[in-house]
Amino acid sequence: MTRTSRRHALALIGMLATSGAGSAFAQGAPFPSRTIRLVAPHAPGGNSDTFARILAQKLGERIGQQVVVENRTGAGGTVGSALVSKSAPDGYTLVIADNGTHAIAPTLYGTKLAYDVFKDFTPVMLAATFPTVIMIHPSVPAQTPQEFVALVKSQPGKLTYSSAGTGNGSHLTIELFRTSAGGLDMVHVPYKGGAPAVQALLAGEVQMTAVSANTALPHIQSGKVRALGVASTKRSPALPDVPTFAEGGIPFEGDSWLAIMGPPGIPPDVVAKLNQEIAATLREPETRERLAKIGLEVVASSPAGLTELLQRDVPKWGKAVKDSGAVAD
Repeated sequence: MTRTSRRHALALIGMLATSGAGSAFAQGAPFPSRTIRLVAPHAPGGNSDTFARILAQKLGERIGQQVVVENRTGAGGTVGSALVSKSAPDGYTLVIADNGTHAIAPTLYGTKLAYDVFKDFTPVMLAATFPTVIMIHPSVPAQTPQEFVALVKSQPGKLTYSSAGTGNGSHLTIELFRTSAGGLDMVHVPYKGGAPAVQALLAGEVQMTAVSANTALPHIQSGKVRALGVASTKRSPALPDVPTFAEGGIPFEGDSWLAIMGPPGIPPDVVAKLNQEIAATLREPETRERLAKIGLEVVASSPAGLTELLQRDVPKWGKAVKDSGAVAD
């Protein structure tokens, strides 16, 4: 190699080294180095919002950065979810997804939905589940799911059930029960929210409703309602004496869940860091205890675990929407 060639080679190496240093600098400090925005797409006070605030506080303490909860509500949580789907893919904007926004909405809203649950999000983890209980009024002469099914079949179109609204999870959970039991002929009475739906059952205006286990617990303990079963693969720690519907001979799953997702294109190393830190936060005894008080059971899955859940749940809840005839307003 001539002296001139060596000078050119050294100059080229210098340029490459400078370019590499510039790229490293452009990448900035290790993630996370600033505030993380956690979008809660439902109204304050609900499971999604409460979970977000517990997670934000504890995660912020763990990573040494602020985690700010931002409520962006509307259209069953799809407004906030759509916002996140269009955010920068840097890991600093996340959404609390649930089976309503990411399993029910694709069929309920159809072409009106502003996002594709598989293409427009990066899965971080399935965070927690909250078991759903189907309960009936004490005046109903049935003690088991099979006895209830026999009663409805003997009186088609006579028994009623309430929900928090058409297309809501409580409505579709009972729809799953009805179809799993052979297509029970019951009348759906939708209300504007979960509280009035439960009050309708307590007053004997309807014979059945579906709610989360922690909501059901005080009413079951008071004897004002009777638990027919838990729509889970296993019994709820909050209601250990209430059998699952599978134990009662009618196997189906209707649990609700909460997940962490971000916009598409978040770098894999950032996803891995988020999953690691959020999982560690959720598994802290204090965090787990606070979540248990609102009926949430920590899962803290891998990103792949959340994808697998969506692949199962989107068609399952989609069929329930179609069977019910529900459409978005």
